Amino acid sequence: MNIFDFAINFEIENRKLYEEFAEKTGNEDLKGVFLELAEEEKKHENIVRQLKENKKADNVEAGILPKAKKVLEKIANDLPKGSEGVFVDEQVDVYKKAIDIETKSYEFYEEKAEESDSEEVKKAFKRLAEEEKKHERIIGNIIELVNRPNTWLEDAEWYHLEDY
Repeated sequence: MNIFDFAINFEIENRKLYEEFAEKTGNEDLKGVFLELAEEEKKHENIVRQLKENKKADNVEAGILPKAKKVLEKIANDLPKGSEGVFVDEQVDVYKKAIDIETKSYEFYEEKAEESDSEEVKKAFKRLAEEEKKHERIIGNIIELVNRPNTWLEDAEWYHLEDY
């Protein structure tokens, strides 16, 4: 399997995982974040397909961080003070799997960017790596919010969700 097919499979797996999360969550706001992540993985898949076919790749940039920040802050603000939150059914262990997948995607794109002889592939893979790192940070914030909803907003400085 070549690097493009491997990357496409990675992106498909990630997209399906986020769609599954969206389907299983009981929180509509959180569902929206997962669907946005799934859509970004679909865009990544299309970019890799374009690179595989030696076509000009679409722009990798995405604006998910500000959207995710706003939604997660809304969720935290909407929780009643002193409550344990609304996330009793959320699956933190499964979300941790998503972080592992995003980390592997990031590492894959970083490694393959360095190995590539094509400047376009190298540049696109570097940007895809950065996007996967953003996804990892978003999922990390979701895990923090689910684990400790009442202190999450107070503690979150969003230093790890800044746009770059």
